[in-house]
Amino acid sequence: MAIHKHPLGAIAQLDERNLKAFGDDLRGDLILPDSEAYEDRRNVWNGLINNSPAVIARVKGGADVARAIDFARENDLELSVRGGAHHQAGSAIVEGGLVIDLEDMDAVRIDPDAQIARVEPGTRAEDVLAETQRYGLACPTGSAGDVGIPGSTLGGGVGWIRRKHGLAIDALRSVEIVTPDGELRTASPDHNEELYWAVRGGGGNFGVVTNFEFDLYEVGPMVQGLGVFYPAGVAEDALEVYRDVMDGAPEELTTIFLDAHVPGLPPMPDELVGKDAVGILGCYAGDPEEGEAVIEPLRNVAQPYIDVSDVMPYELLHDLGTQMFPWGRKYCHRSVSVDELTDELVEVVREQRTASPTPMNAIGVWSMGGNVGHGPDAAYQWDAKQYLLTVETNWEDFDNAAVLEWTRESERRLRDAGGEGAYAGEPGVEEQEWEDWSEQVYDDAYDRLAEVKAEYDPENVFEHNVNVDPNDA
Repeated sequence: MAIHKHPLGAIAQLDERNLKAFGDDLRGDLILPDSEAYEDRRNVWNGLINNSPAVIARVKGGADVARAIDFARENDLELSVRGGAHHQAGSAIVEGGLVIDLEDMDAVRIDPDAQIARVEPGTRAEDVLAETQRYGLACPTGSAGDVGIPGSTLGGGVGWIRRKHGLAIDALRSVEIVTPDGELRTASPDHNEELYWAVRGGGGNFGVVTNFEFDLYEVGPMVQGLGVFYPAGVAEDALEVYRDVMDGAPEELTTIFLDAHVPGLPPMPDELVGKDAVGILGCYAGDPEEGEAVIEPLRNVAQPYIDVSDVMPYELLHDLGTQMFPWGRKYCHRSVSVDELTDELVEVVREQRTASPTPMNAIGVWSMGGNVGHGPDAAYQWDAKQYLLTVETNWEDFDNAAVLEWTRESERRLRDAGGEGAYAGEPGVEEQEWEDWSEQVYDDAYDRLAEVKAEYDPENVFEHNVNVDPNDA
């Protein structure tokens, strides 16, 4: 394997012999800044992120992961992990440090009789569904097909079947994880129980997961999908109907309300694309005929711009999510959770969306409840909330500072109106001095997480995340 010498930056400070030995030890590839693969491997979904690591280790297995961790520690390099590369906050790529790139670890193994999936960390939701849907099975994943399994799962995993089958962490049976000491451990209800509790909601604070084991549920392959867009002028009426329907909805129905615009996706007519609108999207994870009747009120708020609701492949819902939020656009998403969708919150949603500086920005209302949180006790703290509200800032050519300020202001106003906490996958991109994302994300679980962190990562090797400080134990 070739090692490409880089004369500048952090590479120049590394011992060339140690670097060559590291490369020789890997079954995978060592990618340095002058490698042809470097630009591609430092790239992530969020176009706002433009970090340049010193070293990228494209690993092939747990032994490679352990060796990469050792090399980072020996050379005092900050460490990050690139899984599906869909990181909202850019935490996958550390500036001037070492990136463990998991993309080559992409196996998905299905046991359809036992309804279990074993999934490696280089996979995305679309990879897992491509295998499980052959058997009419699925595990909870992120809502877009290109969302990576590691980041979305360890933060909670909010997808299209959450009200019926819970979050990804509810279906997570066990993980294999390389901890900072280089050991490969199994964490499950019967092995390293505190670590198992911590990784389900505690993110990548404790090591690199090299295998996920999920329960699978009978879903699809065809489901009743919901997709209707109304003129922005009926937003208040639409939110009122949405609130009434979801307050009494069966657990099979999972939905998202978006105060946004008509996206430029097929089959949207060109004359509608970009118009201010409110959309209601959803999935009925049950009998499609029953689902058609359940979603009927959401399709008849007013005369819609367009209604594409129909029986459709379950995988298509994730494909649409990928298309609505394409790779390379700039993103900054923040979030809060609430017990109920109050009139005050509805007013904030409407006012902030109206004040948006760019047409692609949105505020989302994600229905929770149902069986969210039905799994074993986990570090994730917000599974009892009925709604997750997201400030979804999306832009291409616009003043970054103005867009980011709107994002922060929208989040602050949602908190003032009763919002709490934050979803680990949506803490924004930039941090302000007055913000403490660890407190928002982990809430009452933080002290217990700090104890687990002190046991498995006392030197805080894995700090490039929504961090738990072992010194707080």
